[in-house]
Amino acid sequence: MTTYPLIQWFLGFILILSSLGVILVRKPVHASLSFLLTLLTLATLYLHLSAEFIAAIQILVYAGAILVLFMFVIVLFQDAYQHIEKYKPKSTSFLLWIAGILFLLTLGILGMQLTGLSSSHGNFPEAFGTIQSIGHALYVDFFFPFEAITLLFLVAVVGALYIGRKGEGT
Repeated sequence: MTTYPLIQWFLGFILILSSLGVILVRKPVHASLSFLLTLLTLATLYLHLSAEFIAAIQILVYAGAILVLFMFVIVLFQDAYQHIEKYKPKSTSFLLWIAGILFLLTLGILGMQLTGLSSSHGNFPEAFGTIQSIGHALYVDFFFPFEAITLLFLVAVVGALYIGRKGEGT
């Protein structure tokens, strides 16, 4: 088993803490800022792994565009989280325990699968990681899954607009 440099351990620690901040912080603006830290840390990890294009796309698309959309939604539903706290959760503690156990079991299985992996050092094809190879993979090799995800995002946006308009009395 190879040892990872200290910077990867540090970035992994920051990534885990900021990811936990996204789901554990109560205020949506603070959760979005934690999400921004998560995305920037992930981009830094990509840079450390010599994936400059993916790091740039991570910052431009996710930290730039997706996070701006999140902020628009937060502004749109400004104090909705305070109204949600008025209602009691309807989940039973038994189901929460089952979900927690299944989550830990999944993490254990993933950890066992990852322990057998070895790291590769530069045995890549010449065009590996270039913009052309990524474009070829997206638009030729994986065209249908890429377009299916695009359609899924479109349906989600239309559904969110429908739900938002439904509350206005239409």
